[in-house]
Amino acid sequence: MTLCDSHCHLDEACFDDDRDAVLARARGAGVTCVVVPGVHPRDWARVAALRAHAGVEVALGVHPCALAPLAPDALRAAIDVLPQALRDAGASAVGEVGLDGAVARRDGVSLAAQIDVLDAHVEIARARDLPLVLHVVRAHEAALRALARHGPLRGVVHAYSGPAELVPAYLARGLHLGFAGGVTRPNAHKAQRAVRAVPRERLLVETDAPSQAPHGCGSSRAEPAHLLLTLRALAVLRGESVDTLAQAMTENAVALFG
Repeated sequence: MTLCDSHCHLDEACFDDDRDAVLARARGAGVTCVVVPGVHPRDWARVAALRAHAGVEVALGVHPCALAPLAPDALRAAIDVLPQALRDAGASAVGEVGLDGAVARRDGVSLAAQIDVLDAHVEIARARDLPLVLHVVRAHEAALRALARHGPLRGVVHAYSGPAELVPAYLARGLHLGFAGGVTRPNAHKAQRAVRAVPRERLLVETDAPSQAPHGCGSSRAEPAHLLLTLRALAVLRGESVDTLAQAMTENAVALFG
């Protein structure tokens, strides 16, 4: 069994002391590919350097949570240099980018301002023929309206948190849906219903490490080796075998990220 962790923040400081061991444990658990998204321009070089590790692919973008600390000039400069940064990094995707209703309320970065950044990333992804890594939290209706303006897309809504009823709308835009360890929690009923609504060929599994440690993993820090716990939960929810779903998840990740 080989697996791809389609979303893992392996660049975060909590992995600095044992990153090599984390990747070794991942390989021991059958996780041979890890996709690491950059979320802030200051992090892009560090994320890109992780490609020196076998099986690590990267994405670069500006996350909604990074918008408030960025001055307008710095944000414009980041968007301007993003295409070259993607080329230099050998990136497999554009992002993490998207919409976050909590950011709009907490940090005062309106959804309209977030949409402007999202639109810029979509255009860059189209020009580079790369998929998008999308973060959508408490803003699914607004995200669907914004994305609809661009026509068919390639990409993934990572750690999907919306209802099952919106799954067809995301699928109609050409997107995959990813699920992380949060779906393993006993009270994650909305996410569990959404898992059942996604066709196998559009489903991805991720850790979102170090966040979203799976229920029962014995650690507050998620890491790629925990991916199998989430995969097993998805298999139970969908009534499919772990092996069948593992093969599909790997094929989906390869098809999307290359």
